[in-house]
Parts: sequence; structure tokens; C-alpha cells
Amino acid sequence: MATLSDEAIRKVFVELQAKFIHSQQQVNTVKTQIQSKQRERKMAELTRRELDSLNSETRTYKPVGKMFIQSPLSEMKQQYVDSVTKSDEDIKQLEKTQKYWERAASDAQGNLKDILQGPRTM
Repeated sequence: MATLSDEAIRKVFVELQAKFIHSQQQVNTVKTQIQSKQRERKMAELTRRELDSLNSETRTYKPVGKMFIQSPLSEMKQQYVDSVTKSDEDIKQLEKTQKYWERAASDAQGNLKDILQGPRTM
């Protein structure tokens, strides 16, 4: 049976540790992005509800930079419905990404434990 040198084990350990840290950072980044998208979705949904309560003759204005441009109420409603739909799609995609990075972190952590607990012979 071949014995792995301490240097080879150390090198693999350092690589796995870096992979674990990177995966954890990615998980945290994706969680932040999900929270941001959820806030955007909530704001769009609340705005759409408010627009639903308006009379169809009400003048509405959409923000464009520092200006406001008059826009038909039906367009405004549709814009916020589309925004909610897009946010939902983005959140689903981000959740898939989060699962990927969590799995990568878990795999790296398991491999690190194996190195620390396992025998040094193959």
C-alpha cells in the first residue's frame, strides 16, 4: 500500500479548505441576492394592489430617472405584474444556485472531515 506524504495531504487539505470557504461565501452572496429580490417583489406587489384600488380614470405617472411621465393605468398595472413574475423567476433561479453552492460546501466539508479522521494510507 502506498503512503501519502504529509505534503500531499497538506496540499489537498488546503485546496479543500479554500473550496469550502469559497462555497460558503457564494452561499451568503446568493442569500443576500434572494432577500433583495424578495423585497423588490414585495414592493411591486404592494404597488400593484394600490393601482388595483384606483378608479380607471385616475391619472398615473411612472418614474423615469428624476422625472415622472404620465402612463395609462392599465400599462402601470401590467408593468408591476410583469415585475412580480420576473422576480419570482429570478428567486427560483437563485434558490437553485444556492442549493448548488450549499452542496459544494457540504461536499468539501465532508472531504475535509475524511482527511482529518481517515488513515493516511491508501
